[in-house]
Formats: sequence, C-alpha cells, structure tokens
Amino acid sequence: MHHLNLNLHTLQRWKSKRLYEWENTSELSENCKMETRYVCRRCGETYSINEYLKSRFCLNCGTLLTRKPSRGMAAGDFERKTERHFEGLVKEFFPYSSFRPYQLNAIRFAYEVMQDGKIGLLSSPCGTGKSISVLTAYFAARELNPSLGRLIALTRTKNQLEIYSRELKNIKERCGVSFTASIFKSKKEMCPHAFEDPKLRDVSYRDFLYYCKGLKEGAFGRTCEYFEKTYDGWKPSWQAHTVVGKIKKIGPLLPDEVYEVCRDEELCPYEVTKILTRYADIVVGNYNYILVEAIRGSVLGKAGMRIKEANCVFDEAHSLPYYAAGIFSDELSSRSVKRARKEAKVFEIEDYDFLDALYGVMVDFGKKVYKNYGVNFEHIIDGEALIGALAKKLEVTNERLFEIIQELADKGEVVRQKRSEMGKSPVSYLSRCADFLADWVSLTGSSYARYIKVEVDRDGKKRVRLGIRCLDPSLAATVINELRSTILMSGTLWNMDYYIDVLGLDKSRCRSLELPSPFSPQNRLILVDKAVTTKFEKRNEIQWKRIAAHLTQITQKVGGRIAVYFPSYEVMWDIAKMAKLDVPLLVEEKKTRIVDVLEFLQKNGKCVVLGVARGKISEGVDMTEEGRSMLSAVIIVGLPYPKNTELQKALYKYFKEKFGAKAVEYANTIPCLNALAQSAGRLQRSPEDKGIIVIMDRRAAGRFKRKLPKDWQDEMKAHFQIEKILAKIEKFMADSSIKQKA
Repeated sequence: MHHLNLNLHTLQRWKSKRLYEWENTSELSENCKMETRYVCRRCGETYSINEYLKSRFCLNCGTLLTRKPSRGMAAGDFERKTERHFEGLVKEFFPYSSFRPYQLNAIRFAYEVMQDGKIGLLSSPCGTGKSISVLTAYFAARELNPSLGRLIALTRTKNQLEIYSRELKNIKERCGVSFTASIFKSKKEMCPHAFEDPKLRDVSYRDFLYYCKGLKEGAFGRTCEYFEKTYDGWKPSWQAHTVVGKIKKIGPLLPDEVYEVCRDEELCPYEVTKILTRYADIVVGNYNYILVEAIRGSVLGKAGMRIKEANCVFDEAHSLPYYAAGIFSDELSSRSVKRARKEAKVFEIEDYDFLDALYGVMVDFGKKVYKNYGVNFEHIIDGEALIGALAKKLEVTNERLFEIIQELADKGEVVRQKRSEMGKSPVSYLSRCADFLADWVSLTGSSYARYIKVEVDRDGKKRVRLGIRCLDPSLAATVINELRSTILMSGTLWNMDYYIDVLGLDKSRCRSLELPSPFSPQNRLILVDKAVTTKFEKRNEIQWKRIAAHLTQITQKVGGRIAVYFPSYEVMWDIAKMAKLDVPLLVEEKKTRIVDVLEFLQKNGKCVVLGVARGKISEGVDMTEEGRSMLSAVIIVGLPYPKNTELQKALYKYFKEKFGAKAVEYANTIPCLNALAQSAGRLQRSPEDKGIIVIMDRRAAGRFKRKLPKDWQDEMKAHFQIEKILAKIEKFMADSSIKQKA
C-alpha cells in the first residue's frame, strides 16, 4: 500500500481545517434560514444544494458555482469569507510572497479539477506561473483529501522538467512540506554506459533501448554491472535501498543529481529512480510515461501506481495532439536499407534477397514520385502495393514474406550482439528495416496513411523515404480518460473543443478556463503588413521581393535582437537570399541546436535569427537571460498553415469523417494558430518584457483575425503602407522607452 508520508502534525492540521470548515458551515447555516441556492456568476443560472453537490459547476457554461446567501448574509461578505479561506489554504503550499496576476484563478481551477476528479483544460499565458500553480493546487487538495492519490507531471523538454524540480525544491524548503518526488530523464540520458562510451552517445534511442535490454539479459557476453548491483535478484539491493533512502531525505533531486549520487555507489540512476517511484508522491517525466503503454507499465505499473488513482498534468499541451499521433508514426530511408544490405554481407546473414528487393521497390516507387511531384512531396500509397511489389519481386506469397520479416528481425539482434562484441556501436539496420515493415503490415485502417517521398542530400544525391503517419491522436491519448484527474495546460490552449475532440477526451468530465494575458497591453505592439502574403496562389518572385524589402526595413527600424519565422524552409531560403540584413545572421537548419541559437543571441546585441514555424527554435525554447526575453521583436512571415500535401488531404478526409464540418478548422486553422502563437510567444517571457510582433500576411487581418484571442484582436493594427508600419514601430519604441537589448 502506498504511504503518503503524512506525519502526526499533518494529520492534525488536516483535522483542524476540516473542523474549521464544519464550524464555518454551521455559522453560515445559522444565518441562512431560507433554502440554500447556488448561482453561476457568468450566466446567472441557479441550482439547489443537491444539484450543486453533483458537480459544483454550471451545467450551462461550466463556471464554478458560488453559494447564493439568504437575507442573513450579503453576497459580498460570503464571497470574501470563502475567498480568504481558500487563499489561506493555498498560501501554506505557495513558496512566494505574492501571487502573479490571475495566478490564484489558475490554482483554484487546478484545485477543483483534482478534488472533483475531472479533466481540466487551462489556457494560462506565459507569466502566470503555471508550474507552481498546479503543484500548489495538488498539495492544497491533498491536504483536505489525503486519499487524493499521486501526481504525475509530464513535460516535453528538459527545461520544463528543471522548472518542476526547482519549484518542488522551493515548496519543500520554504513551506516545510514533506513529500518524495522521482524525476526522470530518458533512459539513455541517465545511463552511465552512454555517458562513458562514445560509441553509445550517437546511436538512436531505439537502438539504445535494444542494447540496454540485451545487456541486462547478458546477450553481449556480459551483463550491465550497474543494473546487477542495483538489484538482488528481482528485489532492490541493499545499496539501492540505501541510496533511495538518501534521496528521499535530501530530495527532490534532478536526474543529473541522482546520477552523481548513484555513480559513487556504481548503481543505475534510471533504475534507482524507478525504485524511488514506489515511494513517490510526485513523478515528473515526459509524455511517454502515460501515452506509451510499455513505458507506463514498466515504470508506473511496477511502482504500484494505478492509473485510475493518479492525477496528471500535461504541460505545453498545445503540442499533445501532434506528439500523440507521432507515437504511432515512423519513417524508413533508402540509406538505411543500403546499410542493412552491407550489414548482411559483413556478418554473413542470409536475407533471402529481401533487402535487394526492398531497395529496388523503394527506388522504383521513388522514381515515379520524383517524376510526377518532385522532391519533398509526400505521396500517399496503398500499403498493400508495397507488400505486393515485394512479394512479386521475391516470388513468394504474402504469408512467406511476413515470415521473412520476422526472421530478419531476429537476425538483426544477432548483428547487434556481434557489433557490440567487436567494440562497435550496438546498432542494426537490418533490425530497423524489419521493425518498420512489421509496423507497415500491422498498423492498418483509416487511422493511418502510408506515403513515399524523395529528398535531396546536400551533396545532391536523392534519397527515398517510406513513411507511416498516424492521423488519430486519440489512439494514444484516450488513456487520459482513465486517470483520476488530468490538467492539460499551455499558454496558448486557445481552441479547447479541438483538444477535447481530437484527443478523444470524455466531454462530460471536461472543464476549461482561459485566463487573460498578465502583461500590460502597453508592453506589446501587434502589427499586420497587409501588402504581402505567402498564400500559395500568390507566391512569385515579385511577392518575395516585396516581403524581403519590408523585412529589411522593419529589422533596421527595430534594431536589437529579432526572431523571424517562416512557414517553411523553402520560403525562408527564397526570401533570405533577397533580404539585405546587414547584421549578424543565424539561419535555422535541420541540424541547428537550441544551445547554438542562445549562444548566438548572447554574443550579439544586434542580430537576426531566421527560423521556421513549428521548428526547433519556435516552440518550447526560452530565448531569455536571467528570466528576461532577449528579443526586441518577432516577425512572422506568412500564416504558418500546414502544407497542402496529400498527407494533409488525408488528415482532412479523416477528420471530415470523424468531426464533420469542423474538419477544416481542426486540420488547418488551429494548427496554424498554434504555430503562430508559439512563434509570437518567444517575445514576452516576463512582465517587464516589451516588444513588437509583426505578422507579414494580409490574411491575418481578415476572417482569420476572428480566431485569435480577444486581446490580440483588440491590439492588432493593420496597414498596407510600410511607412505607416515603420512609423508605428518608431512611436511604440519611443513611448515604451525600449532600449535595444544588448
């Protein structure tokens, strides 16, 4: 049975709070001689006490209901009294001296969702302190309900993970709260072998997992000494128990800190963190810990965490649909097949001419796609077409072909073992090809699209890619409905029905709250350049030259550090060649690292970074220094709609069948809004930040504008003449006393 580490003092505090509530309720009852009613402050609907106890939220609009007092107590007095009570409870677990704007609203919402076992969607802009809000809400809710269950906080990036770790440390140190937290990075990032052995650092995560599994099982002629020392048979060793006890006492610790503690004892940091999870009140990791069944069972299941008893937070949830669909998506390149052919020859693996046939079929398909569509075009193909072509080339039945694929998967593990014994990296391209084709065969139905495309390398060589794209995020995400309570939160969760529908959430359990921006509107200028567009039908050299000229003028007028985002790499390259940007310039490539971008910004007080919406440097990256944004402006060139490819059409068709008239909005408009919001979100990261957002596309001032939040609609100014845009920028900079951030 899981213990919540509640000491006598905590129980006494809980009892005293419950006693205060009962006394408070009795006091109100004395003052209320009439039947108690509850009212919705938004729409005015009233409810009886029995109706209130069923939900506590308005059935009409979802707003939290407020008690409507009788003549014995004024409404204002009642609300102030309950507000003081809630705020007093929250402050016991809030490690800062004051709340940010709207932060108490976010805490109350998360608290109610957890108490009532619901699914909450929280759109809370940057600056409201979302991470500490949900942690505070959890501790407050658990204080009044010790059987609340454990909390799982899921993030997408290392930076977000560190934020949760830091806030948990603050709660423990400043509020004196007793709890245990286990915080995960990926297994590879926590592995001593991967840290010590250069051959393991660059292998894919898939290959690393195969290697880890094989090493623990002794498949490579030796076992993992770190794993062996962590366990005594199937039980944790006494050394592991000792280290876990130490972490419980001094934690919460970051994964890197756990690594240091475990290294001294020669234990596996990842396995120690898994053992720690058995005692943890809070688990922090990435989305996979809930969305991927195998990881969910391996980590949470073995720790005795039952999904239906867990409370979960998905941070940066605007990316959840894309992430969930990606779990069941994959690609295989012709280069991997060529390497698998070489691998089979070197290790004398009998592949039944399968790899030659696969490579030949991919090339044949690729030639047709290249002839008809050119490069980087994802052409939908029938899954059976590939299997049929392979079987025909090999002169075997489909059933025999499937047997060959399974046999090659097993032989791939032999290759991995032999490579490891030779001191080489434990990869197997043979295994990679077999695994991909096994998925190609097994992942069937209208929820999946299969495609082929041709790419061109830097050296001009063409490469063919086969791909599987999952069209339905709910295939991975519906597990959310099994959790005791869930909060999906982001700074830009603007269209909540979209997330409820595409993630397959139980609507009857969903509640939502959208908070306004905490930043002063005087700190931000939003402009639209109506003289340009990147609309596909309007793309030509004249349009690109106009955009390049306007971009040059705007960057010169703003100065400072500027981030410019484009709808695609192709558009970025075409316009960048024409723009005259006479300051240090960094252009995003597919291999660009976030650390490189941050170093570039730190070194250059005046510079321009060119990136792609939905790329590495437009989402989940803080271009900040000491908590302040380094940017003076963000320029968004064109509206970042998804490309109108065959894959995109397949997604629209799937959504049309599933969601009807919402298909266009769900497949095109909302992904565009998300990309725009995330790009613009790089500008303001603290209440003190001031800056300029320019959207260079006339469509932003048309019907599209109605899809934006109200504060955007109110603040947005659109102009045809570049001179007016430049004048607005100059006036804003003068009025706001913007200094070029150096």
